Amino acid sequence: MSQEIQGPYSLVERSDWSRYDNGKYTGHVYREVRASIIPQRLPYPAGSFANGAGNAPANGDRAGAVFQYRGNFFVMEETLRDMRQSARAVDMVIPASFRIDRDRGLLIENDRGFPAFRNFPVFPPDAIRPGSKWTARGHRAVDPLNEGKPVVIPLVAEYEYRGVEEYRNVPVHRIFAKYASRYEGQSSFNDIEEGQSLIQKSNFNVQGAHNVDILLRVSDGVPLLIRDNLDETFSWPNGSTLRFRGFTLTFGDGLIPLDREAIIIAANTVKQTLPPDTGIDMSSVPEGVKLTVKDIRFAPDSDEMLVSERPRLDIIARVLKETPDRTFLVEGHTAAVGRPAGEMELSVQRAKRMVDELVSRGIPADRFIYKGWGGTMPIGDNTNEEGRRLNRRVEITILE
Repeated sequence: MSQEIQGPYSLVERSDWSRYDNGKYTGHVYREVRASIIPQRLPYPAGSFANGAGNAPANGDRAGAVFQYRGNFFVMEETLRDMRQSARAVDMVIPASFRIDRDRGLLIENDRGFPAFRNFPVFPPDAIRPGSKWTARGHRAVDPLNEGKPVVIPLVAEYEYRGVEEYRNVPVHRIFAKYASRYEGQSSFNDIEEGQSLIQKSNFNVQGAHNVDILLRVSDGVPLLIRDNLDETFSWPNGSTLRFRGFTLTFGDGLIPLDREAIIIAANTVKQTLPPDTGIDMSSVPEGVKLTVKDIRFAPDSDEMLVSERPRLDIIARVLKETPDRTFLVEGHTAAVGRPAGEMELSVQRAKRMVDELVSRGIPADRFIYKGWGGTMPIGDNTNEEGRRLNRRVEITILE
């Protein structure tokens, strides 16, 4: 079993928790995080990174290798219970760049809390058999109030290897792990190694328990399923408490690299059925292939799309249908005219309307995620009409 995943892989984390504020049940939390991660093998030693899992080895110049991973984590705080049939609104897009080093573990650049787990799960260097047990330290980034201020806390996990079985007709290693959350925010942090960019004193304490089932694909070590059954309480000096009880499911899988050139060629072929200036541009970007729909026409201050947009929508749907098994990120942008709150809301509504139009053309809703940026990401000058026209756009990225 290897901790080094050498090909592109996807990650979907879905949480279903009961929430209790000050001991009183206040509802359910449904949360989803999606990521597509692209690894690249690099020469050893690693560069200057914040160390998310341990001290640098004394013999850091020894032969070996590290893996650089890059991707975006899409965080969706509000989702429906039946997530298979709905597009999800993206609340945060968190870029991540990290390395997995055989000696030092996970090394994160510009740490913003993702990946949340560091050095979990961990496997012993010696051969194991069913019934083998071991203990290892790790860390976890937590942000109980969703303030965008994650804090890394330590964990000590006890593992048991339970053998090989099949999961969806695929041979997997089954591992059970458990750890307790025992953290006091005013501690001196002597139990956490130096170098982690998120180490800071928090004003909360944590107590709880986690029981985790882990299924790793035998062929490459990719975590196909992790189920974390948890019961965890955060408390603050003013006496307030916040408890989460439920489970988090993490699904992973390898990805076939996106054939970007083929997608762009196919899209250009489809575009030939429209007049020369369709207002649809395509480009390869780090996240995948981006379709930019320029000067998208809606009714004023509305998400109602004009009838004249139907030919372009038909073209976009045809292009997306040629790319199976990928997630589509739809991003709405407006011109900046001095109403930032309204512009943000309108951009979200228009991104959602684009999703609805494409779903009505036969693309499954659960392949879409969407986000609005308002006028915060201009590509033109908002002081003139031509620039504002450029800024009124919808971008659709076929994610790697």
